[in-house]
Amino acid sequence: MRKWYLLVLCCVCAFPSWGQLQRKYDYGVMPTENITSLEINPVLTVLDDRAGVSSNQLIIKSYHVLSSAWNWGVEVPLTRYESPEKSENGLGDTTLAVSWMHPESLNGGLGYGTRMELFVPTATDKRLGSGQLQVSPSAFVLWSFPCGIYTALGYKHYWSVVGDHSRTDINLGRVRLNVSYLSDTKWWIQSNLYYYQDFENSGKMEVVPELEIGTLITVGTAFYANVGTHVAGNAHSKDWSVSIGFRVLYL
Repeated sequence: MRKWYLLVLCCVCAFPSWGQLQRKYDYGVMPTENITSLEINPVLTVLDDRAGVSSNQLIIKSYHVLSSAWNWGVEVPLTRYESPEKSENGLGDTTLAVSWMHPESLNGGLGYGTRMELFVPTATDKRLGSGQLQVSPSAFVLWSFPCGIYTALGYKHYWSVVGDHSRTDINLGRVRLNVSYLSDTKWWIQSNLYYYQDFENSGKMEVVPELEIGTLITVGTAFYANVGTHVAGNAHSKDWSVSIGFRVLYL
């Protein structure tokens, strides 16, 4: 009988640690998740629905853990631009990134981090890229709850450094508000609200919401679908977009 009491006592004492271990899976979704991953992300962006102008991309994303706080990655887009006048296939602008993050605790709470991106003008045609070398620093703060909900607020800036003098200079700010739910049953739902302010063209702004739903196929693989649209502002980067993604974790 004493052995049973001891077993029950051990289980009760271990229960909080079970909750921490089973609190959530790693989805590669939260900005504080530092995971080595490979992602294939097809994206359809309708730039002007009435005029029949769109951009199709197949983005290959590879990210690697450097330490518990540092991560680096590269994103390579294969792009097709379509319009009634001209269609073009080729390579888009390549993204190089390095991130530093401070995760929230297992019981939830405050997390934060920074990221630096470099957009390299590798596009094989002017319709497939910006023609500008860009630097893009960003920072975010995040608050997560034990129930799987988290919210994050971040700011990102895009600056063109050097490039084609006939192309428009880039000086753009972006605020991102994120509210998401990560389920203990291997699925998630994520909402993003983006606000863009164009400092190169005073008074130009845009609001773009996104909704994403995804699931873990196995503990190390994930699939998601994402939709976004322009809802307000006198800047107009797109009419709408839809994308899917397949992510392999822990490589």
